[in-house]
Amino acid sequence: YKLSLLLLSLAPDSKLGQLDPELVVHCIRTSPSPDTRQTALQVLARCAVSNPDFILQNSITIFTFMGSHLLKVDSKHSFQVACQALEVIVPAIKTACQAPGKAHQLQATCLGVLTTFVDASLDIPAHRLTEFLVRLINCLGDSEHLWIAALLLVRKDKAGGERRVVELFSQLEVERGLEALLRLLVNTRSDGPHLRKMFGVRLERREEEAVEKPDEWDVLRLRALQVVTQVLSATSFKRRVGQVVEEDEVGQMLNLLIEAAILTIQEYGTISVPMPAKLKKNLVNQSERVLEYSLSLLPPSLFLQLTSSLLSSTTPSVRQRALEVVSSKLAPPSPLPIPSLSPLVSPLITLALTEDQPHTQQLALLAVRQLAKLLPDPQQLLQAAEAFSCSFLSQLNNPKVLGAAVLSCGDILTCLGPLAVGRVPGLVAWLCTRLEKEEESNEWTEKEVAVVHNSFLYCLQRLVEAFVGFLHPLLPRLVALSCKLTGSSPSTIGRSKMLLTCLATTIPPHTTLSLSTQLLESVWSEASSVPAFVNFVADNCRRLERGQLSSVSKQVVDLFTRALGYRSRPTTDTETVDQVEDSIISAFLSIALRLSLEDFIPVYQRLISLHLVGTDAQLTTMFNLTNKVGSKLKSLFSFGVESCLLAVTNVLKDERPAGLVSACLNSLTTVLTYNKVEVITLVQYEQLVTTMLSTWLLSSTSLSSSLVQLATSTPDDTNWKYLHYQLLLVLRDSRASVRLMVLSVLTKCVTDRTDTYLPVLPDAVPFLQEILEDDDQTVEAACRDFIQHMETTFGQNIESYFV
Repeated sequence: YKLSLLLLSLAPDSKLGQLDPELVVHCIRTSPSPDTRQTALQVLARCAVSNPDFILQNSITIFTFMGSHLLKVDSKHSFQVACQALEVIVPAIKTACQAPGKAHQLQATCLGVLTTFVDASLDIPAHRLTEFLVRLINCLGDSEHLWIAALLLVRKDKAGGERRVVELFSQLEVERGLEALLRLLVNTRSDGPHLRKMFGVRLERREEEAVEKPDEWDVLRLRALQVVTQVLSATSFKRRVGQVVEEDEVGQMLNLLIEAAILTIQEYGTISVPMPAKLKKNLVNQSERVLEYSLSLLPPSLFLQLTSSLLSSTTPSVRQRALEVVSSKLAPPSPLPIPSLSPLVSPLITLALTEDQPHTQQLALLAVRQLAKLLPDPQQLLQAAEAFSCSFLSQLNNPKVLGAAVLSCGDILTCLGPLAVGRVPGLVAWLCTRLEKEEESNEWTEKEVAVVHNSFLYCLQRLVEAFVGFLHPLLPRLVALSCKLTGSSPSTIGRSKMLLTCLATTIPPHTTLSLSTQLLESVWSEASSVPAFVNFVADNCRRLERGQLSSVSKQVVDLFTRALGYRSRPTTDTETVDQVEDSIISAFLSIALRLSLEDFIPVYQRLISLHLVGTDAQLTTMFNLTNKVGSKLKSLFSFGVESCLLAVTNVLKDERPAGLVSACLNSLTTVLTYNKVEVITLVQYEQLVTTMLSTWLLSSTSLSSSLVQLATSTPDDTNWKYLHYQLLLVLRDSRASVRLMVLSVLTKCVTDRTDTYLPVLPDAVPFLQEILEDDDQTVEAACRDFIQHMETTFGQNIESYFV
């Protein structure tokens, strides 16, 4: 207590010249009270002015106390005391070192002070550490000590050191920060005992272990590069640089930083010191990233001026990083002044033509592509169009480079517009040839081939969109190729469909229809190509108005008549034939149903008449078409009901293949779902029923639903009684499956007619009595279920009918 009072009485005294500083230091070391130690520090700071030599000799003791005790306490007062003492003591130390014979102590003492506080940084509250370090470095001299502080921080704190450094640089002037980063690059590039000693690294390099275990200094070099990268890429630092980047001093510092980064890349790329290969690679990679981030900070005018020279650098990694920055700057929205971009054209084209590193060449080609979209004057792209010729493309063996080159060609020619008309057909023909032959390198993976083909297809799409009027001789080839790739290549199906859609929306429909026969022949051989082709025709004709469509209906019918002959081609895969035919019919209807009903009827009847008298394959196609039309038009298909019923009667008079029978009965079911049987005579109706209940046809799986629909759609009682009685006669068929089928049909008839079925029930009773004594228990049980169903439906007991 007495000591505290004494120190408090001394603190404001200005005459402390006779006070022994050693006594104050003793108080700092021994006093248990934090307040007493803080007061003693304030007194000592005042003694520093009159006795700087003593402070110099005891600096480590004083600053160790400040770092390990005073700053650990999260107290505003303690922090202010430490900062005030710092701003007095450090200048006093500098003054003491200016005396004759003591100049050598300044650097060591300042380094010791800095190291002391960095060692204590993990214990100092985070929200106070950055501000204190800023004050400390300002006192010590930022030019000499900021880069040292940054490296010491990351060495001390391996997890959060880089974040602390970024925060520190964000509090300092931009120019000082850039200078410190420059010093960090330059100083860590060398390797000397004084540097190793400064950062506490082993002085001697053990070369015999260096290949397996990295030297500490080499690891610290990597950390230094990582720190520079982190600072340059930090959003806060980039924003502050952007605010002052136009200033000459900042521009000069960025230039120096870029030069240092290039020299660092060259140094680490050719370094002869033994070290693990991975570490050496990381050193080079981080150096390249430093260059990349440094370039990204340049103002547009300086960037364009400097980049042109960097793109012609003899160091591959420098060219690559410069290109990466150029690509990022050209990406929309580009910060570069558009009228000033023309100087980039020539270096980028030269690099794209001469670069031997595939990745860099790819970047150069894509950069030219980006540039083409930005340049206001297309004349500036003529050099690129001449350079990226078909012969140049043929020389490219790397898939990524070839893909990039083709993408660039497409966009360059598109941007040139009329100036590129003479070059487009040749490039389109070359692309088609490569896609048709599929003669890609055997060394390419499936993914690489897909990348190349997709880039080809994108280029073709761009050229078709812009120059379709100049590609007429190549249009059949383009359509056939697109259809083939859409149906056969899963890896390119998406892009192929987009090209096919593009062709459908750009080629005039009359051109498509005039070429349709030729096109159909070209895709006929591959089943997977036919659906793509007919859908293309449908999309193309969809652009026509109803009146225009009527005028070309004959051409449409001719085309789809040929296409519907697909089933007649020799093949064994029925499932594929069904799928292809279904797509053909769907495509035809998507065109034809846009006509008015009056215009559609003759079109439909013409197609039906062409298939009505023909082979089983043609008949199957006819019934499949009728099925589709009936399901689309529903009750509007009344014009085709009679022809459908008569066709079913004629076709099923004789035994037919299962496929034709199924198509025939399915179409009948669909038509009668939406229409009534009112258009045929009694004789025709009886012929239809007799035909459908032919012995050979009773086992067909499609018959049951057709009979039910026929019964449901028969409003005339005479016709209904005839159908009902003929069904009852079939109950005497020897096949149990047939008897079960008839019972199921009768059950559905009762459900549909409800109590109006009662008038014909007496006719059914004798047959049902026979079935109740059937040899097959399943049939007998089904009959009992049928009787019970009738009672439930009628709401009355019908046992009296069976007495």
